[in-house]
Amino acid sequence: MENLFMQMWIMDYQFGFADKDYFKSLVQRGYLSATGYQKIVGEAYVAPTVQTTPAAQV
Repeated sequence: MENLFMQMWIMDYQFGFADKDYFKSLVQRGYLSATGYQKIVGEAYVAPTVQTTPAAQV
């Protein structure tokens, strides 16, 4: 699917119709690879880190 949409996604980004957060969400959902993200926005994709909070001690 990525190959079908790559040119459209590049244009969407260049024209401001979509931002980095949109493409990050596509990577997270598996519709876009990290390499594709880099090709579109010009910077490496960095996966979000999950920050755990210690359970409150009573």
